[in-house]
Amino acid sequence: MLVTKNNLLRKSVELSEYKDTRVGEFVKDLTGSNILLLTDTNPFSLILLLEKSKVRVPAKAGDTATGEILIPAGNTGLPPGPVISEFGEVKVPTRIEGGSIWVSKDTVVARKGDPINAKMASVLSKLGLKPMEAGLTLVAAYDNGTILSAGDLSLDLTAYRKDLSQALSNAFSLSIEAGFVTREAAPRILGRVLRQALALAAQAGYLEPGTVEHVLQRAVMHATILNQKVQTASPAGNP
Repeated sequence: MLVTKNNLLRKSVELSEYKDTRVGEFVKDLTGSNILLLTDTNPFSLILLLEKSKVRVPAKAGDTATGEILIPAGNTGLPPGPVISEFGEVKVPTRIEGGSIWVSKDTVVARKGDPINAKMASVLSKLGLKPMEAGLTLVAAYDNGTILSAGDLSLDLTAYRKDLSQALSNAFSLSIEAGFVTREAAPRILGRVLRQALALAAQAGYLEPGTVEHVLQRAVMHATILNQKVQTASPAGNP
């Protein structure tokens, strides 16, 4: 882990053998305060590690919300007093019940990227909430000549799992439709083939120990339908 000024880093690259490589391109676009993490770890594995290392901290005036901030409905445990006006200023509906201030309904007071003002920070502190995420965030990466920006490093595991599950389901369905036998698809393919064989045997009237029941069921069904048609077509009173 290395902390250095961006200009100094760029100058060091210019004076090195990496001047005309993509390393120069990488350091050229660095802005603001940065920490360099030098590691052999895959960038996406590093993201997961950094996410697990983040902690929840109280919000301070001037902070920017790192995610949606919700004040849940229920008893705050705070006695009625001037704090009620603070709830009103951050647009949180309240009521007095049993000598305490209650939040009437779940209320979102900030969304990701919104600024936190002093009143909101005060209310969140009084409620004992720690809505802010603190820790290191990977904003860019250089990996074996590939430069990854913040957009490239966005990792939505929930969406990834959903896409992977959908792809697996589609592949499984395609395997069954095409009759492509794999260990996972074999039971479904064989089951489908068996149902089709039994249906064909029943339709053809092919009798053998495994098809007798299906042939007879089809025969009974056709006989029932024929009887209904005969009954409908016969004049009233005639057998």
